[in-house]
Amino acid sequence: MSDPSRDSRIDWKAAEQSPEFRDLIAARRRFVVPGTIFFLSWYFGFILLAGYAKDFMASSVYEGLTVGYCLALTQFVMVAVLGLMYLKRAQNVYDPLAAKAAQVALDAGREQGRRS
Repeated sequence: MSDPSRDSRIDWKAAEQSPEFRDLIAARRRFVVPGTIFFLSWYFGFILLAGYAKDFMASSVYEGLTVGYCLALTQFVMVAVLGLMYLKRAQNVYDPLAAKAAQVALDAGREQGRRS
């Protein structure tokens, strides 16, 4: 299988500067930046609670199950939910935008090939 990044039919400069590619990057950034901020806030909030609110984290919820364990388990749930949200968004939003950007890149490459 050939490496698409070496495909001479694609004008990579035109692809990078196309509005379609910029739309793809902007759409992805609108999800990734808030998602990352949320993830890091949740994670470091948990770490800070574990370090500074030991009595609260040691509070029993049910027969040996503590608040700390419950919050630790939410880390796994949060990662799974964010991952599934990204997958759904990639399928419904990013993939169509990527297809448009790829088509523009191929068209620009063909146009450049005709001029050469």
